[in-house]
Parts: sequence; structure tokens; C-alpha cells
Amino acid sequence: MPELSSKRTNFLSFQPPAITEEEIAAVAETLRSGWLTTGPRTAELEARMREYLEAKHVLAVSSCTAALHLSLVALGVGQGDEVITTSITWPSTANVIVHCGATPVFAEIREDTLNIDPERVRELVTERTKAIVPVDLYGQPADLDELAALGLPLVEDAAHAAESRYRGRKVGAISDLTCFSLYATKNIAAGEGGLIATDRDDLAEALDDLRVMRRGHGSLYDIAVPGYKANLSDVLASIALVQLAKVERHAEIRRRHVAIYDDG
Repeated sequence: MPELSSKRTNFLSFQPPAITEEEIAAVAETLRSGWLTTGPRTAELEARMREYLEAKHVLAVSSCTAALHLSLVALGVGQGDEVITTSITWPSTANVIVHCGATPVFAEIREDTLNIDPERVRELVTERTKAIVPVDLYGQPADLDELAALGLPLVEDAAHAAESRYRGRKVGAISDLTCFSLYATKNIAAGEGGLIATDRDDLAEALDDLRVMRRGHGSLYDIAVPGYKANLSDVLASIALVQLAKVERHAEIRRRHVAIYDDG
């Protein structure tokens, strides 16, 4: 009988990033440019992601956790408020609600998708509910239309869902605010980083003030609000730009892997 398996000679790590000489060259070019913090590469990443996500505004930040936190702050979530979300997620989704002084309220999921159930959300809405934070688990969009029909702001945790579409629409231009991750294990991997997409001018303006303590957009210090240090550096943005160019190629590799598992 033929042997069905053999022992690997090298360690199989969990989702190592697909980094090549292209990313290394992009980082070296950025370092030589003199821009280490937020600059032209970050601006280019935001512009490229606006086009890719079909969203009016994209703001780059230091992590998806920061993206979720600042999104709630921009919506005015605070002490005494409630935010409905799911417990089937990474702890950051609930932690940022607590950081705002609000209370996370956990709704049940749908068994077929493991995503938050809009009907259970409806039952939990009270006068204290300020927002809903659905999660696109493993990149599968939540039931966004049903959730939006409840009339509350949606802060979509789309950490896994940069490539996803929902009923023909690109995730990123559906919810009031959509938060993506550039963490090392994500489809667009910069090591660390996050993105906030929105079509709302008011929220984009508020987030731009909140994400960085800076000199404004001119030469004078102009600190309009007590902001956070949550901007993305050009070094990491340069990696993300190379990764973005590889999205379709990497998706095809994943599809081949899935087919191999299914065949097996």
C-alpha cells in the first residue's frame, strides 16, 4: 500500500507573509526618499484603495483596531452608550467599544454563516444603542442591507474582507464606516496597519483630525481636537502598495490550494 503522507523536513508556520524582493525594494526606495512617517506613499495607498474599494474616502491608520476605535469616536460613541456586535471575532472588535466608555452588547449569529444575525440585533436595540459593529467573518460579508435597515450607524469590521463583494457591491462603500486590516496575515499585508473607508464627508473630516497629532495640512500647528497617534508610516504603506498589486495573483493561489484540499 502506498504511503499517504510523509513528515516535512522544515517547519510549516501559520500563514507566513508572501514577501518577495519587490516589497524589499519598495521599502529601500522609501527609506532613501527621506520619508519615514506619513507622506507620499501613504497618500498613494489611500488613492489606490479608494479606486479599489470604490469608496469616496480612504484613510490609512496604524491598525484595524485603531480604525475601529477612531470610527466609534468619530460617531460620538461614549460613556453610557451601547454598541451591538458579535462575540465570534477577534477581541479588538469588542475592546474598542470599551475604550470609548460604551458597553458591548453581543448578538447571536446565524448558524449558516457564523455572522451576526440582524433579527437578533433588532431585539437588542434600545434607546442607548449608538451603533452596530458587524464582522465580515473570514471575508464573508455580514447581512449589511438588513442591518442598515435598522437605522443605526454601521461600523463594519472588514479586517478579512478587502477583496469581498456584497450583492454585487464592493465592501468598503456600503456601511457608514468600513475598517480593514493590513496585518501580516491579511490579504494585503504590510506587517501592521489599517484602513477606514467611507462615503461620508463629515466622518472622513473627523477621522482625519483624530488619526494624528500634527501640524495640520500647512506649516502651522493646528490641533483642532484631542487626537490619537494612529497614522500609517510611508515605510509600511510602500509594502502595502506592492501587496495590493498582487491581490489577484495571490487570490488565484488560494483558490488552487482550496481545490487541492477539496480534491483530497
